[in-house]
This record gives sequence, C-alpha cells and structure tokens, in this order.
Amino acid sequence: MPTIAPLRVGFAAVVRDAFKGDAMTLTKRASDALARDGSALGYDLVAATERVTDADAALRVGAWAASAELDYLLVLQATFATGEVLAPLLRAVPQVGLWAVPEAEGLPLRRAGIRPEMRPLPLNSLCGLNMTLSLLDHPAVGKAERVKWYWGAPGSEAFGRRWRPTVASLRGMRALANARILQIGGTAPAFYRLEERPALPGVHVDTIPLATLYTRMEAVTDHDAMMRANAWRASEPLRGASEAHVAVAARTELALAALADDGAYQALALRCWPEFADACGGMACAAVGAMADRLLPTACEGDVMGALSMLALQAIAAAPSALLDLSDLDGRYDRLMLWHCGNAPAAFSGRAGARLTTHFNRDGVGVVRDMHLAAGPATGFRLLSGGARAVIISGILAEPDEPDVDGVRGWLGTLRWDGEPRRAADVVAQVLDARLPHHLALVAGEHTEAVHELVVRIGGSVLPPARVRDALVAAVDIDPT
Repeated sequence: MPTIAPLRVGFAAVVRDAFKGDAMTLTKRASDALARDGSALGYDLVAATERVTDADAALRVGAWAASAELDYLLVLQATFATGEVLAPLLRAVPQVGLWAVPEAEGLPLRRAGIRPEMRPLPLNSLCGLNMTLSLLDHPAVGKAERVKWYWGAPGSEAFGRRWRPTVASLRGMRALANARILQIGGTAPAFYRLEERPALPGVHVDTIPLATLYTRMEAVTDHDAMMRANAWRASEPLRGASEAHVAVAARTELALAALADDGAYQALALRCWPEFADACGGMACAAVGAMADRLLPTACEGDVMGALSMLALQAIAAAPSALLDLSDLDGRYDRLMLWHCGNAPAAFSGRAGARLTTHFNRDGVGVVRDMHLAAGPATGFRLLSGGARAVIISGILAEPDEPDVDGVRGWLGTLRWDGEPRRAADVVAQVLDARLPHHLALVAGEHTEAVHELVVRIGGSVLPPARVRDALVAAVDIDPT
C-alpha cells in the first residue's frame, strides 16, 4: 500500500501597525488552529517566524516561502495592507490563499465574551482582502495563478468549509504532479476514446504487453497464490465460481502489485479482455477490485485517463476509488445505475457485503465481485481532453430492495452536475450529447468542491451543467474536446 507524505502548508501573517486590533494574539490563534487541522487533514504546518509588517519584511518572508518547498502558502491578512506588502508573498509559490477574519477577532477581550465598542476599526481585514484580490492582475503584483480567498475566525466552520476542500484538492494535485501509470496490453480493441493519453505536466505513462503480466503471474509461487486465495475465500463467500478461479485472481493481483512496485507506479490500466480469460483461465475483475483495496487504482479495459481520474479522486477522498459505467436510467425514481463487471474495492460493498462469483456474461469464467454499492453520498469524476477539462457528477447511492442485475452496481439519485441539481434524464442527455467516454471514476462521499478546485488548480475547466431542454432536441451544444 503506497505511503503518502503529508502536505507542507506554509503560513504567514500580514500585520500593519496602523490598526490597533490585537493582531498578535489573532496570528497565534490562527496558526494554532491550522496546526490542529493539519493533524486531521494530513498536512504539516510550516509557519513563518516573522510577521509581515512592511515591504522589507514581505521580501524576507517571501524568500523564506520560496525556499521552503511548500505545497501551499496561506496568508492571513490580519489587517488592511497595500499591494507592495502582499506582492512578494503572492509571487513566492504557485499555490497561494488569502485569509481575512471578522473584526471581532481583533478585540482583546473577545475571549471573555466582552465586546467593547469597535473604535477605531480593529483590523479592516475583510477590506484588505478585497483590495488585494483586486490587484492580482496588476503588473506590480503579477499573480497569474488563481488565488483562493477564505473568511472566518480561526477554527470556525465558515473558514473550514472553504479550507477543507483546498487541502483535499492539494492532495489530488500532488497525486497528479508526479503520477506514474502503467498501461498493460494497451486498450480494449476498438475502444477508441479510451486511447486518449494525459497531457498534464509530470504525468508519465508506460505501456507493456499482456505477455509481461502473464510472465509475472507464472512467477508467483504456488504458496503465495494459495495463501492469498485462502485469505480471499475467508473474507468473501464463493458462489458460482471455482477455487481454481480464485487462485487465478490471486495470481493476477500479486502479479499486478509486483509490476506496480517494480516501476513505482501509482496506478495501472489493464486490458482485461477479451483475451485475458482465455490466456489465464479466469477473469481479472476481482483482482482489479483487490488492487483498489491496496489503494493502487487499476482501470479496466486499458483506460489510462480513467486510471488518472481514479488516482486523483482517491487522493482527494483519502479512500479507494473504482471505475464504473453508466448503465441504466430509471425515470420513475429519478436515478441512474452505475455498474461494472466486478471490479470495485471491498470497502464499496453495501449491507450484504461482497461475494465472489462467475462473470455475468462469461459463464464458468470467474472470478468477479458481486455486490451493491453502499448507500450514501458518492462523487464521480473524469478528466477529459488530456486533463484540460473534466466532468463531475455526484449524488446519493441507495441499495434497492427489489432484485436487480449482477456485478458491482448501485443506483445514484439526488443527482448533481458540478454541484447543480439535475434530473437523471438531464444527466444522461448531457453525457450523450457531449459524447463523453463511458467510464466514470467513483468514490464514496461528497467531494464536488474539492474536485472542482483541483481541476482549476491544474489549469483545466469543469464541463458546466447543460441547459435543460426538450429531450427531442438533437442539437449538440457542448464541445467535448
């Protein structure tokens, strides 16, 4: 299982002496609150030792930030300040945020619950944030990258609502920045759209033939394969598939893990059919799901962009992801069926858990996972156009009471397209009209804001919700490229 080093978040405070609020105490409370959040969110706080009080101090703190190998610099605009004080900080690192606080945070007796009159204005923090953001495109500041603003008291929910998605997006950004993906066997035959490759800086893709995987499977010892197969049977009931099929899945999983380890790959894209079952005596589906259990996303059908989307989504959610198809529309209950053969991680399973069985349309050729997706919020994501665009679909998964199909499946309702409520029929219409690829990475939880922020941070754009129109209108008004 891959280990992920904590993010490095820098913190600096801008304080001008012209304002009489208790900015020193505020700065310490802000730093302490950020450090506490870091323990839960997975980052280390690296705070500047000097407060920025003038242009010279700004140059010194900016130089410190530039050399500190930060993933992000959060600047507390404790007081109003002009552009020459902020510019060195904004230019120090690519990813920067600006934070303002309510004026009551500058009152020295705030903690005692006593609110003296605010004369003079203690901080003018919000006005300072307003001014700084208006200066970003001025030549004297020259901050071409996006700068996110935050407002709220240290430790407040108002601040946290915007801060938590930022940290999650930074995890996703780091995952993409140096992503190494191994494609095994190319794409499934005639799946032309899945042949697309990433165009993001830092993403590296290697391709090897399926024969290399077969060789690694043969190299797995009988003992190791038996031990893994026994553990699998002990945790997931075997129904409709043979023990020999479980052994094939175990060999496949161990061989895939070895290939990933050999090249330090963070994600795989496997051409899992049509030849794999005939060559190996079993399907790869359950092994693909087991790779997700290991937090090593493995995309079906050789889908490299799907693997990259899974990797980013996994980093954002700090949880395993899966790659699913949009397979049915239920207009009566306003929901969509997300489905795949049997490739999801065990953590996705609902009340009944997962079982191991034969492939849904290849009788006698197991082994796949058969399970409902657990009820609750879920977020779907796919990078498009090499990473320049993306689609985000979220909703609530529900486990049906009535019988349904085999495989990994779930009904997604209460749908949103990039956060905007949409009917299921409208989502399907936009997917089809935009000619989107048929794979969607999925993770448990509502992560739309963080995923959207990630796309913006890498310089991309999210496909917006389409104008709702009559379903009989056939005009295509969204360019998927």
